[in-house]
Amino acid sequence: MKRWPLNTAYIWERAPFLRLLLPFVLGIVVYDQLGSKYVNSQYLLAIITAALFVLIVSITIKKSLNGVVTFLAANCLLLAFGYGLASKNDIKNDPAFYGKRVNKNTTCIARITATPADKEHSWKLPVEIVALIDDGKMIRSCGEGIVYIYKDQQPMLYHMGDTLLLPSDWQGVQNAGNPYEFDHAGYLRRNNVYYQQFCTAKSVRLLGLHNGTDATITEQMHRWCMDRLDRYITDIPTKGLMQAMLLGDEVNLDNDTRQYFSDAGIVHIIAISGGNIMMFFTVIGWLLRWIKNKRYQWVSYMVALPLIWFYVVMAGASPSAIRAAIMFSILAVGILLSKNNNSFNHLMATAFILLCAQPMWLYALGFQLSFIAVLSIIIFYKPIYQWILPGCSPKMHKWLRWIYYQLFQTIAASLAAEILVAPLVVYYFHNFPVMFLMANVLAFFFMFIVLLLGMAIIVVGYWSAPAGILAALSIWLVSCFNTVLKWLRVFDPLSFHLLRLSIPELLMVYLMVCGIALLLLLQQRRGLLIGLGSCAVLLLLFCIDSWQYLQQQRFVVYNVGKENHIERIEGESYSRLTQDTTSGSKIRYATGPAHIEWRALQRADDSRDSLILVDGKRILVLNSPKTGGVFPVDYLVLNYHSSIDLQQLQNTFAPKVIVMGNNYSRKEQLAAMKVADACHLRLHAVALNGAFSVGH
Repeated sequence: MKRWPLNTAYIWERAPFLRLLLPFVLGIVVYDQLGSKYVNSQYLLAIITAALFVLIVSITIKKSLNGVVTFLAANCLLLAFGYGLASKNDIKNDPAFYGKRVNKNTTCIARITATPADKEHSWKLPVEIVALIDDGKMIRSCGEGIVYIYKDQQPMLYHMGDTLLLPSDWQGVQNAGNPYEFDHAGYLRRNNVYYQQFCTAKSVRLLGLHNGTDATITEQMHRWCMDRLDRYITDIPTKGLMQAMLLGDEVNLDNDTRQYFSDAGIVHIIAISGGNIMMFFTVIGWLLRWIKNKRYQWVSYMVALPLIWFYVVMAGASPSAIRAAIMFSILAVGILLSKNNNSFNHLMATAFILLCAQPMWLYALGFQLSFIAVLSIIIFYKPIYQWILPGCSPKMHKWLRWIYYQLFQTIAASLAAEILVAPLVVYYFHNFPVMFLMANVLAFFFMFIVLLLGMAIIVVGYWSAPAGILAALSIWLVSCFNTVLKWLRVFDPLSFHLLRLSIPELLMVYLMVCGIALLLLLQQRRGLLIGLGSCAVLLLLFCIDSWQYLQQQRFVVYNVGKENHIERIEGESYSRLTQDTTSGSKIRYATGPAHIEWRALQRADDSRDSLILVDGKRILVLNSPKTGGVFPVDYLVLNYHSSIDLQQLQNTFAPKVIVMGNNYSRKEQLAAMKVADACHLRLHAVALNGAFSVGH
């Protein structure tokens, strides 16, 4: 039987889903940037109809421009299709969306969709709105939100699945507004969460308890497996790690463990991904090892397919898990139909299917990193494996030979994945673990053993003795592995945790990698020109950045804590102008991205200057309400807490902007904003408008 492709073809001919994916992704990006404001459903339907009509006509009529017209019509149709799916997926466009109806007199009926999370001052409850009560009438509604219930002396009394009566004091989700911070509001928006509210425990009422019998079979199995691990694994870090790796539930995963794995470059093993699917299929293959005839190889895939999808749904159906399951399904179908294994086209098809189901997964870091990692392995794994694999003695025992080949396969896969993943990790996380290769090799065997132990604990959970022994072994193994990760962190220079790449620099890095790949893998001389040219442009961009950093002068009032945190940045150093009692971790979280982005990594001596000149602008940090005489400035920062007279401050200092920091409560800043609007004064309230920054 002949197999496709028969002849050498271009990449877009060998991977037809690539041609579908690119305009489809562009449509999703266009919707994310523009929304439905400029192109409503009527316009979109007209565009799709016109493109489809032109496509049909261009296919049936043979003319010289037929290929160009067909290409443009098909791509326009795919772009509109991507835009339309993104619009359909946006809950804000649903007529029943609760955000269109809520008001102060409305009561919300909501169902808790996840286990309540314990925060510092509140409990975080992700909820799904199922109905609204307005003027005694119940209105069907939909949409998700986040409820923060302030802590009191009572423990959390609600659980996932419970139904609550909530007030309608909803607020739009906003970022803190600090420079270069993580866009949490954008992340929630792309996950269809637009509103949140803060309320007391007294304002929430329990309407109905979750009935466990109403749960689906996957939910019941998930809860049963979680209970098994919770019963036998007493060590919290081990239990949290095991539940996250095996069941995709991070409710007990502590931040220290996640940080260890992130610093070592192996945080990907925590999520359900291709490694879990491979391990699951390996177990199934071992159970069916009695099938010796290769003609019946399809039986393993037929058995594995439904079991793997059941496992993925039970584990929360994360993007990385669904991506791995879809790729396995496409591979299995290809084997069953005796088709060629075109891994690149399988990856494009998987991405296309995933984005059809959830278009905004395009912006999920897990989706991007897993997609890029698999793409990198497809391109670079084979040549790297052939390059690094030394000879193996035929007299070696079969188990030692298996370990030998697994070791070098893991090394090759880690190196291959890191080629395209590392630039993206540096761009997002400003981090590059030097010991990633050793950490990934150890993590592969660690993950395989830990997952097997977790499955064994669940299977033998009815017998306390063997389950307890396996749990003790798991605790010891995780403890040893965490010790190794702490030791590996010693070899990472601090500067490798403070890296920065802009978007143009990231593109140049990838272009340089493409050039080197063309030269070494395809023996094309133009690859040398592309690699050297992109490297030269990259160095030029680095030089421009360095010159700008040395010339910069900035003044920043951050939105963090309950006191003012003010910094002055000159060149590549920063100094604090105020002392606050906010915890160091909160300050680093708020200021760290700005320090890295501006390369202000050196802390200079703290300053107590009240009058500061930045970029030709006079800034006065007013530490007391007492003033004497007229003293004009450009910006006035209120660094005290007492009653204020905005009009008097305007008459005394004539500032362009008055800045209120977090030494005033959010309620006080909101009241001052109303007074400023009435007096036609420019007031910047940090808690409401985000951090205040001057300079360049």
